[in-house]
Amino acid sequence: MKEVKELILIGTVHRDPGGAEKLRKILTNARPVAVAVEVSPYGLFYRYRNGRRLLRRLMRTVKRLAQDLQVSWQRWGQIHAIRTQIQLPFEYRTALSYCRDTGAELSCIDSSTWSKRWIDNHWCHLLSRENLEVLLTESPKDHKQEVSRDYKMASFLLRSRQEPFVPVFAKTWSADLHWQQRETDLARVLEGLYDKVDTGRLAYVGGWQHLLGPNAGGTLYERLEHLQPRRVLLNNGVGRGHRA
Repeated sequence: MKEVKELILIGTVHRDPGGAEKLRKILTNARPVAVAVEVSPYGLFYRYRNGRRLLRRLMRTVKRLAQDLQVSWQRWGQIHAIRTQIQLPFEYRTALSYCRDTGAELSCIDSSTWSKRWIDNHWCHLLSRENLEVLLTESPKDHKQEVSRDYKMASFLLRSRQEPFVPVFAKTWSADLHWQQRETDLARVLEGLYDKVDTGRLAYVGGWQHLLGPNAGGTLYERLEHLQPRRVLLNNGVGRGHRA
């Protein structure tokens, strides 16, 4: 009997400090023959080329500010989140390792155009002395608690079938034309990869917001719902969707 194929959408919190180990376990158990990661070729190139330099610049500024303000920067989860953003995503690093070990095919499917726009528009401010000084004068946030809170929100919204929770949450981005185009492009590329899979599983790894639905304003999941994907939240590995 021919093995059926399946699409698994794995939702992550991008700054999860324990994300690599969680994702490794899910991929090992699911054994996908192909993995698609929500990262663009441009985003990878930019981090490979500039990541270490930007990290050194960030930490020089942070340590000087922390000394001036007489605070311990390590308590600020806001700083840890910035460090995570400019480094190679754990989703990519873990998927790359899995694919090298198993021979599975790896694809980086996010839009380089969208990624370049985001980096150009946001990273300069993110790493600026002014922004970092503001962050270090705010109350410190616990990085792990913030990530745990995000997963709780994700879990609630993914299992919610009651109005108006998902539509209200999603409206913060669903009206953005750039976001809509990004979801369209991600869905098109992912459906093309799924068509190429003969048997076995295709795993998509990306931000949990892409998994929301129904009535979430046109998310990746909603655009691929005809493929009956199984949704898995990284924090607990619990699959939700049409297939067991």
